[in-house]
Amino acid sequence: MKAIVFSKALYSTWVYYSPDRILFDCGEGISTLLENKVFAIKHVFISHGHADHISGLMGLINIRNNAMGDHEKELRVYYPAGSFFVSELITYFARTNRNLQYELEWIPLQPGDRVPLLPGRHPRYVEAFATVHTRGEPSLGYNVCEVRHRLKPEYRELPQEEIVAMVRAGKKGEISETYTQYLFSYGGDSVPINPDLVRGTEVLLHEATFVDDADRKEYKHSTVWEAIEVAKKAEVQKELILFHLSSRYQWEIDKLEARIAELNTPFRVRIIPPGEIVEIE
Repeated sequence: MKAIVFSKALYSTWVYYSPDRILFDCGEGISTLLENKVFAIKHVFISHGHADHISGLMGLINIRNNAMGDHEKELRVYYPAGSFFVSELITYFARTNRNLQYELEWIPLQPGDRVPLLPGRHPRYVEAFATVHTRGEPSLGYNVCEVRHRLKPEYRELPQEEIVAMVRAGKKGEISETYTQYLFSYGGDSVPINPDLVRGTEVLLHEATFVDDADRKEYKHSTVWEAIEVAKKAEVQKELILFHLSSRYQWEIDKLEARIAELNTPFRVRIIPPGEIVEIE
């Protein structure tokens, strides 16, 4: 299992990305639905401070403190710098949770900030990028990034035995280069994301509140077709996951999937039905 996704627009949205023990957003009910998996979470990345994305933090923080799981692991909550709603929540927790048995840290982020996840030969980190949701509410998206190595273009056509010989001769640094691969990109609630910010990602989670633009009374959120266009321009490699779909469409998902299939996109498109827990392999 790579991720668990739950989203019901206006009610609750959260995504648990298991390879790096990350929770993106923390809507209500998450502790009830994830059960013992909440003890595995190490990092929480909040996209913005609206209630349907942060109201599950109370349950998450308290259940890790009181239940019969490992409640001594630290928890770090990252959020957009300047978010009034999150700042108020931090004050509330400081007043009402004086006996935590683990370290809880609240860390504001700006676009471009990086959070290290895993050291080693292929280090991973989360990078924040700017998104647009509503006026006056700071909003961020997040890329899970991995630093990888590959041959420089001028050496890629050489026979394997020549490459091996150059490596044995101590020229590995000369013939190779590092690059960053986006493994998993999460946009939160947003108008269409700038494709350059998620370019080449393997998996993109893009909100798609509306099917038809006529249903959107003002320029907030995204349509299914805008999200697909972002994924095309960003050259998503494997999968586009559409979440935050309005409940008004929940009886039309089969028809919507058929319309999307006709587009023959180079990546898989998956819709998260409103209010359903979906596991992503």
